Amino acid sequence: MKKTIDYSQKELIQRLVRYKNILQKFKSMGLSRVFSDNLGDAAGISAALVRKDFSLSKLTVGNKRGGYPIDALLQCLDSILGIHVLQRIVIVGCGKIGTALMNYKGFPNENIQVAVGFDNNPARINPAAVPVPILPVSQLAAFVREEKIQVAVLAVPENAAAGILDQLAAAGVQGVLNFSPVQLKTGSALFVHNINIAFEIENLFYYVRFNQRAATPPGSGIKN
Repeated sequence: MKKTIDYSQKELIQRLVRYKNILQKFKSMGLSRVFSDNLGDAAGISAALVRKDFSLSKLTVGNKRGGYPIDALLQCLDSILGIHVLQRIVIVGCGKIGTALMNYKGFPNENIQVAVGFDNNPARINPAAVPVPILPVSQLAAFVREEKIQVAVLAVPENAAAGILDQLAAAGVQGVLNFSPVQLKTGSALFVHNINIAFEIENLFYYVRFNQRAATPPGSGIKN
């Protein structure tokens, strides 16, 4: 049975980001035009899906027969994804994960700036901290509203996650990257992307074991 393609906004955006990265690699190789077949092969999807994504995203540069100019495609994708606009975020929870994210050196390359961190632990609060000041959670809602923050990272304990999410939603945040050890639900005006590190590592072990079993000759007596 043919699988139905799920055209959710999340999956479409993920593919557009993948196309952008592939196009940048093609450009670094000296290419000036690309075909949907090339993008599809590099992304591991069909050329038809590439063209459908372009149509849904109203990418009108180029065509199926003559190919697409890479520079024009990159400009269109940057416009859609907002790459050239400074993306300011806040991090709630400044423990080990939150601190690591605040000090991540790759954010500037993607035009992302951690505006401030928030925490309830008085020992961590430091408004003069460099590179990212840390404020008490009691100031979270006011800061988000005043600075018009749209995206937040959540790295708080399980028992605090839902309450903080409610505060973020009420203050106008529209997207949350959740590192707390609990699944949080997406609302009508708030998108939540849950990241469970232990679950992801566990899945990797499943894949490794599955491949090991598939590579083991029948009757070899080897147990994985």
